[in-house]
Amino acid sequence: MTGPSPARPDAALPAPLLAALEDLGPRPALIWYGPDGRTELSGHVLANWVIKAIGHLADEIDPAPGEDLVLDLPAHWKRLVLALAGWSLGLRVSILDEGAAGAPGAPRILATDHSGSARAGQADEVLALAALSLSLRFPEPLAALQRDWVQEVRASPDVLQVPTAAWSGPAPVPAAPGTAVLLTADGTGSDAPAALGAWLAGSRAVGPSAALDAATARSEGVPDA
Repeated sequence: MTGPSPARPDAALPAPLLAALEDLGPRPALIWYGPDGRTELSGHVLANWVIKAIGHLADEIDPAPGEDLVLDLPAHWKRLVLALAGWSLGLRVSILDEGAAGAPGAPRILATDHSGSARAGQADEVLALAALSLSLRFPEPLAALQRDWVQEVRASPDVLQVPTAAWSGPAPVPAAPGTAVLLTADGTGSDAPAALGAWLAGSRAVGPSAALDAATARSEGVPDA
């Protein structure tokens, strides 16, 4: 007979991660190069987005740890915010490749920029958002009960008022203090451990790598770019 699985050593990660981002204050935590240009999110701003996203998920949807959160979105810092919020609530976060066919069953919670897709029609909860930094509302009409995520999440409290769960995301890779990391995408996939390690060490993440040449990466503090 086996006993309960031991807790992960990083199970309590949500609290120190948010604290590390807040400690960065006005200094950059994430620098994102997207179709709409360069976006710099300070530690305080990134923490605020994650706190609001955690509160919105918990208050409006109330998922239990272990439930699925499917992110059918292109790489973007807003996708990263949703992943960090989901992992902080103990959710099983699935990142779908852009344009991927099929879905992992009928997801209960789906975040997507394709609100009219068959996948959205199968989901119990649809969070619609455009992967653009300056988009403050979803640009297309939404079906009944679909949620305009940016509009709703911006109205959520700035202070965390709900409990987090055991961290369900990847484990951070320790980083040297002050060393910026270059993300291959947005910090939700194989580059997530490095991004988490950089923030816990008081540094920044820069990405995606395909959008930066070596000189730009070096100017953002990425060593040996």
